[in-house]
Amino acid sequence: MRSSVRKNKIRFFILSFVVLLMMASNCEGQSVVGRWQRDISRLFTIDAATGKEISADPETQKQFDAAIAKNAYQEIVEFKADNTYTSTVTAAGKQTPHSGKYTLSGKQLEMNIPLVNGQKTTVTINTLTDKSMTWNLVFMGKSHGVKYNRL
Repeated sequence: MRSSVRKNKIRFFILSFVVLLMMASNCEGQSVVGRWQRDISRLFTIDAATGKEISADPETQKQFDAAIAKNAYQEIVEFKADNTYTSTVTAAGKQTPHSGKYTLSGKQLEMNIPLVNGQKTTVTINTLTDKSMTWNLVFMGKSHGVKYNRL
């Protein structure tokens, strides 16, 4: 009889463990996988100490808006589950596609962006929800905030 009770306890433990694993796999965080369109409505940076967005001053925002309107800028990036991505930038009527591999380690998104003036571009995901994603993009030594909306 003791043997049967012990076996039932072991079965219960194993079943509970399997159920917990299944529940944990359904509670994963948001994923970058999918199609994203860059939101070009606001120019901002990410404060390194607090991680909060800081809006550009009104004059800089005005110049940014004018450049976007003049060039009809648009960017769409698609991250695929096989760790590849495609990016298409449209500006001044010209489309520029780019594709490559990406890795995501914590908040660090590595897209193997070519060096610019010998400097590496780094991308840190600041926020990620099912609808939007913001990056802290360090390009040529300057921090830029970039927001994408999921398509």
